Amino acid sequence: MNKINNNLVSMGYGTVVVTSFLLGLFPSVSKPIISSVNPLFFTAICALAPFIIFTPLSITSSRRGATKKEPPTDSKKDRSKIFRIVILSSIVGGVIGPIVYFFGLQSTTASDASLLANAEMVFTIVIASFAFHEKMNRVGVLAVILVSIGIVVVTTNLQLSSSMLDFAAPGHLLILAAGLCWGIDNNVITYASDRIDVLKFIQYRSSIAGPLLLILAYLAGVLPPNGSTLPEIFLVALVVFGGALYFNFLALKWLGAIRSSLIFPISSLFGLAAAFLILHETISAYQILSVGIIFLGIYLMTRTGSVKRKEFSYDVP
Repeated sequence: MNKINNNLVSMGYGTVVVTSFLLGLFPSVSKPIISSVNPLFFTAICALAPFIIFTPLSITSSRRGATKKEPPTDSKKDRSKIFRIVILSSIVGGVIGPIVYFFGLQSTTASDASLLANAEMVFTIVIASFAFHEKMNRVGVLAVILVSIGIVVVTTNLQLSSSMLDFAAPGHLLILAAGLCWGIDNNVITYASDRIDVLKFIQYRSSIAGPLLLILAYLAGVLPPNGSTLPEIFLVALVVFGGALYFNFLALKWLGAIRSSLIFPISSLFGLAAAFLILHETISAYQILSVGIIFLGIYLMTRTGSVKRKEFSYDVP
């Protein structure tokens, strides 16, 4: 049993790397598109698009018996519980989080938003520790500190604005609120991962979050006058966003919320590389040094016993 769990943890590290790569790539490939469409509409398509690809995959997988067996959900109580979990994840992480984030982004600087968005990691760890029985020893705490320092350097290049510490600013509060939403969502997904198949979860979540965001985009009057950008948006949404959502679910399932949240910051490293290669942005020596700090923190986090979590029965989906 321990050998199986160790193998799944190793697979979890792999899925985090894939997720981080996709999330790091996302800003660079989506930036040219967002310049021509409203961010709310773009977010709505990103939320809806996975439904298109994961629905047939889920149906086909179920028919062929390819997915692993889930815990029995024959009773109305079990089905209702799973439905509430999906609803919570869809609303909090799929709808409220992005909306609050984009409103906050309009009221603050991009550099402040980039740094404050990493509060998601802090909220994820706090919620996982107090509500979901994940605990860290001193090595784990040191890993959090090192990764946090590395994130600050990567996202700011040590160029902190004078408004950075003004946490009462509306824009800052909204960014922090988005981090709280995604921290809750990470833990909800971790909890749900032992109770529902990944394909079904994404299918259900997309069928809820996507239409709600589209309705909000329509009410806000931000729908584009023509569909010329839709092919590009769908491509990014299906391959990059949908892929990140899928592997994120697996990472949270196999590693738990704390381990996953501590490795996800390497998406910033992939983001730096993508910005350099695609957008031709420069990378400073401070940011290169911070890469080593982040990897040191991640190495410490992978040490046996640095993070302990309540064990569930993990099946490969």
